[in-house]
Amino acid sequence: MDDCLVYFFTGFLGSGKTSVISSWLDGENFGGHKSVVINTEEGEEEYLAENYPKSDPVVINCETEEVTKELIFDIERKYRPELVFIEWNGSVSPKEFFDNVDVPERWMLAASIVIVDCSTYADYYKNMGTFFADYYRFCDTVIFNRVDPEKDNIPKLRGSVKAVNPSASINFLSKDMEIIRIEDHLPYDLKQNPCNIAADDFGLFYTDAFDNAQRYNGKRVSLIGQAVCPPEMNGRAFGLQREAYTCCAEDIAPMGIICIYKYGSNFPKGQWLKVTGTVGYFEDQDENGQKMLVPCLNVEDYAITSQPENVIIYFN
Repeated sequence: MDDCLVYFFTGFLGSGKTSVISSWLDGENFGGHKSVVINTEEGEEEYLAENYPKSDPVVINCETEEVTKELIFDIERKYRPELVFIEWNGSVSPKEFFDNVDVPERWMLAASIVIVDCSTYADYYKNMGTFFADYYRFCDTVIFNRVDPEKDNIPKLRGSVKAVNPSASINFLSKDMEIIRIEDHLPYDLKQNPCNIAADDFGLFYTDAFDNAQRYNGKRVSLIGQAVCPPEMNGRAFGLQREAYTCCAEDIAPMGIICIYKYGSNFPKGQWLKVTGTVGYFEDQDENGQKMLVPCLNVEDYAITSQPENVIIYFN
């Protein structure tokens, strides 16, 4: 059975979904294939043949409520596409599609993608954080569009996604559609020995270390957090923890790293500590049973410190 690959795009009006889809239609991987675009949003950009000269996609304009099993199977019968691009109206939750719309067996979801306009993100995230949290929960890829690396805090942009969906793949595109690498914009220098991670950067370290074992394994770092002393660790290890704000007050949740310390610990639970040690990794499984590497800290020393000015980690 020949599969039809489906790419689902969502994001606020004006974020650049149509431009990105048009560039993909004419790209090296997709140009020349039988493609259908299901467009549920009328924005400033239109699907014009001049924007993808290598392709001749069928463009179907409709409302989100019109995207039903009947429409999908009608598209399958009429066109039998090799590729389907869905531009989903950003004011409607992706849940409405993924939970309610049946598709043919040969239609395979290749990626669920959120396009974010970085030039408006700070204001939108502040006022409509629950929308973004909904996007991120239903996506596997986030593309921050129109990024200004001189102005935008790229690590915090990344952290705002990872706090909601740690497994999401995140890409940054400049206004000229050039790829921006996160490792070129870390707020700390891993070449320092030890690398002092500022209290407000705990979340970035936590999420980035999960994704990049090669970058962090064996590096000496200093972290600030609250002590957590689970009895099952028998004094051989403790947790260093911070509370993280993802999208709203109800979504404040802890994130922490295991600190291995062979000499035991004599501090009370909740004590603020500055811990210095070497990053290591152990193997675990995610919620789907897949193997993953989890960072830990082999402690050399720690010191009691004061509570940081920002007790809660914010990613916006």
